[in-house]
Amino acid sequence: MGTEAIGYVLGQQCAPVIAGVKPSNLLIVEKGNQNGLRHVLKGTGLRAHLLYSSPEKDYWFLVDPDAFQQLLKEQQKSEFLRECGYENEDMEAVLERLAERFREYKQKVSDFPHEMGVLFGYPLNDVKGFIENSGKNFKRSGYWKVYDDVAYADRIFALYESARRMALKLCGQGWRIADIWKCFRASELQWKPDLA
Repeated sequence: MGTEAIGYVLGQQCAPVIAGVKPSNLLIVEKGNQNGLRHVLKGTGLRAHLLYSSPEKDYWFLVDPDAFQQLLKEQQKSEFLRECGYENEDMEAVLERLAERFREYKQKVSDFPHEMGVLFGYPLNDVKGFIENSGKNFKRSGYWKVYDDVAYADRIFALYESARRMALKLCGQGWRIADIWKCFRASELQWKPDLA
């Protein structure tokens, strides 16, 4: 998989992280593209942490370190993560624990680590609602299943989708992910929808 293809996959799966409106996301790429991924991310300030490697695919956790650290400091989310077995708010420790939980899930030793939704920046009430309802009885489904504030979720879904469309458009024009990241961060792109 070439760096251009990796960039397109990044744009498709992780545009809101690249745009700076989401702290993290799961990135799934063909196995053996670690060097290409690191090359594509160079100059972005984003980090990729390997969660699991299957015979065909690598599962990465793409992180905006600053936004992720802020999320870990939010009291209610921090308390919820502690209940899920995350002993402290150190980013490295959280990523290691998440990788352990994700590996156990992929090896069919434990259930899916639903706390990942909190780490993606999804509303805590929606993550808890998903767990309590086993993924059923939701009010809306999009980037996540909504159990609480539908109007808020609709605005965020529109924001994420707008970031994705812009990232894919720029990838299609041959832009590098680092340049897309810089333009999003410098607000040089007119991409945000009217969220009123």
